[in-house]
Amino acid sequence: MAGLIIAAVGTTVLAAPIALPAVAVTIASYLATAGAVATAVSQAAISDGSECEEEEK
Repeated sequence: MAGLIIAAVGTTVLAAPIALPAVAVTIASYLATAGAVATAVSQAAISDGSECEEEEK
């Protein structure tokens, strides 16, 4: 959930209808990228092997 929040904050700043300093835009793009990566990593769940044991039986 944190990844989605970070990505949302970064995207919101990037889509702001006002002119922002270059530093703010750069930080926002890093936040959006980090949020996307965190979300992707959290979606890659690692199985504990319990499902594999059931399939072998």
